[in-house]
Amino acid sequence: MTDMQANWKPLEERLGPARCAGFMYMGRINGINQYKHGLSRRHLNLSDDGRAFRHLGRGRFEEIPFSEALAWVAEPLTAMGETLESAYDEEYRTQRSEALRAAGIHELRLQVVPDEVTTRSTSTGWVTRPVELTGTYRD
Repeated sequence: MTDMQANWKPLEERLGPARCAGFMYMGRINGINQYKHGLSRRHLNLSDDGRAFRHLGRGRFEEIPFSEALAWVAEPLTAMGETLESAYDEEYRTQRSEALRAAGIHELRLQVVPDEVTTRSTSTGWVTRPVELTGTYRD
């Protein structure tokens, strides 16, 4: 069962508020809170009492040492020159988009809301269209 009521308490108690800056709450499955780090794109799965889990798929989890789970999330950050204190915020996303554009890479973001889809491309900006996710969008 998935629950979207954000529960930041386990993450904040294990990391402290400053090191939670890059995380997004992704939901809760079978009693496990799922937090995704915006920069590393990896999940940290915690029970309400702060125990760490590896997601095995299909709603199954196995408990692992917290240090192992945290190392899994932090590993790409080190390679990027970032830390757990690095915020994944609008300023960071804007800088990333500008760097991609300068490298000739166009970014496409999708935001789905009831009865419509909003897309953002670095070449066209935000465009809202009726929901039709079966086609291809091109700049």
